[in-house]
Amino acid sequence: MALNIDFIKRNSLVVYNILANTTRCSFNELQKICKLNNIDLCLALADLMREKKIQQGRDAQEVFYACA
Repeated sequence: MALNIDFIKRNSLVVYNILANTTRCSFNELQKICKLNNIDLCLALADLMREKKIQQGRDAQEVFYACA
């Protein structure tokens, strides 16, 4: 399976815009809002973390994502 970088970048922009308007979101919350499947959301999050635009954190119950 070849990765479509433009597709990943578009999904990353959608995820980033959501995170920019919230304090933080869990993976499940992002998935419900973005309506992306697991793989597409993972690739978008990885792209944003690689670019240091978002950060991943953890509390007692879950992993969450927030703008850096």
